[in-house]
Amino acid sequence: MKRYVTGFDGLRTLGVFAVILYHIYPNVLRGGFLGVVLFLVLSGYLVTDSLLREYQQTGKLNILQFWGRRLKRIYPLMIAVFLIVTPYLLIFQRDELRGLGSDFFSSVLSIQNWWQIAQGDSYFANIAGESPFKHIYYLSIEGQFFLLFPLLLFILLKFVKNRGKIFLILSGITLISVIWMAVLFVPGQDPTRVYYGTDTRLFSLVMGASLAFVLPLRKKLKVNERGKRVGLGLAAAAFALSVLAYFFMPAQSAVTYYGGMWAVSLLTMVLIALVAQPAFGIDKVFSNPVFSYIGSRSYGIYLWQLPVLALVAAKLLNPTAWYNVLWQLALIVGLSELSYRFIETPLKNFDYSNTLSVVRNYVFGGNWLKLKKLVTSGILLLIVAMLAVIIFSPASPHDQEILQKKILAQQAVLQKREEATANAKVSKPLKTIASKYKVEPVIAEKASEMKVLAIGDSVMVAGSTDLSEVFPQMNISAVVGEQANVGEKFLEKNQAKIKASDALLIGLGTNGTLTIGGVNYIDKIMALAGNKPVYWINNRAPGKPWISVNNAQLAAAAKKYHNLKIINWYAASAGKTDWFWSDNIHPKGTGAIAYARLIADTMAATKK
Repeated sequence: MKRYVTGFDGLRTLGVFAVILYHIYPNVLRGGFLGVVLFLVLSGYLVTDSLLREYQQTGKLNILQFWGRRLKRIYPLMIAVFLIVTPYLLIFQRDELRGLGSDFFSSVLSIQNWWQIAQGDSYFANIAGESPFKHIYYLSIEGQFFLLFPLLLFILLKFVKNRGKIFLILSGITLISVIWMAVLFVPGQDPTRVYYGTDTRLFSLVMGASLAFVLPLRKKLKVNERGKRVGLGLAAAAFALSVLAYFFMPAQSAVTYYGGMWAVSLLTMVLIALVAQPAFGIDKVFSNPVFSYIGSRSYGIYLWQLPVLALVAAKLLNPTAWYNVLWQLALIVGLSELSYRFIETPLKNFDYSNTLSVVRNYVFGGNWLKLKKLVTSGILLLIVAMLAVIIFSPASPHDQEILQKKILAQQAVLQKREEATANAKVSKPLKTIASKYKVEPVIAEKASEMKVLAIGDSVMVAGSTDLSEVFPQMNISAVVGEQANVGEKFLEKNQAKIKASDALLIGLGTNGTLTIGGVNYIDKIMALAGNKPVYWINNRAPGKPWISVNNAQLAAAAKKYHNLKIINWYAASAGKTDWFWSDNIHPKGTGAIAYARLIADTMAATKK
């Protein structure tokens, strides 16, 4: 009989809240995405332990029955989330319907991770906006593993037999996957391929599976008092190091992919092993009513968190303010509770072999005028309607793939580009620059001489190639997803660069408000600039509620500070849909040229 370990609910709670807080505060909990590693290792352990127990009792593995249990556990709620979110998108955020069908079917087929890789989607960039369903990649990785692993396990148990040897074979698979992740990872480039890939994330699942061979749940260790103290110390160390990784192991760091994720998987293995053994008493540390409640609903919480956070972020001025975070968390837990009671639990226990007889009795039996039957029929019609919306939703525009690749490539170039010096040479003749950007020769000449320190977000990244041509001595520090508070910290750390510059160029505000937590970051940045001229590009991002607030705040600040001038990109680009990629935020082609021309005309015209 399977032994239920209540402490595992505590681990699930740790994992799910690490992921949620990562999506809310990515600059604080920089490694919160590693909470998924905990889920993978724990899933590998529990599922393998269950299969081994079945094989020991019956001498065989009923793989079809195993697959059926997985389908009943995973699919009802996953499909329900799509069906429930779809009407909201249809009414309030129709832009998000693009690509919904692809998200749905790739999720149902358990290939969403590979679909996102093929589309060029980035888990980390959010260049085209946060997708409410991109987190389902994790279920696809698990789905592919549990489709094939029982077959491999049966072969190993049948022909290798010796559990020690099987453990070594699984350790070899782990090593191959870890090395493959390191081989495919390219420093300075977006790591989505290695993050999403089943081949490169396989090791976490296999490590959990290998643990089931050496320390199954049915095996209970006997330890003395000294052993208990050692176990408690190991658990404390593993927990502390895991939490440190959640805070300080960034997604873009080479350390993460050169063994860091493997190390977190190993720490998780240690925690699972110690929690699973009652003799150490660690299970009690991770057991309490709150953890039991959250852990038992962690699957629903995981599925609901990103739809809530992503869709709310598109509507609120300050979604990360503490009062907004509280009600978003309450909404996530509330939706999870409802789905746990009315979808997860009933459908997990439903006997699908009786589906046809249930449908037949429903259609031909009873009075169709009864309220219960009418309500049920209405719900079924709504489900069919939402499925139709999903199936016939518009395809995701292909240029989003091009956009993300281009911007991430430009950001990599910026990161590698050496800082301009006083001896920098103009890369192209001034006459060529003046002709290409349609500026006066004197403007091109002044721009070529200006030493500018520029900080911005992905909009500036998109225009960085043209900016660098017009301003060859411009030092550009632009990062995808950058917010005003992070830009302020950069300037605070780089006072020497400010002093060495003729002027500052700021392109922040696309990703959120310029006042965060009651702090006005325009004032903070102007204080750091001192008397240096500051040119701030105002914002264009249709559908983002904070844009009008930011632009009004910038206009007011320009009246307050004599050395602040607003570059009115919002007005200059109005109605110019051909200037932008399909998101209407990032300039391309003639739009990127116009972006650089506007900045040159504004900055060089005021240069003395």
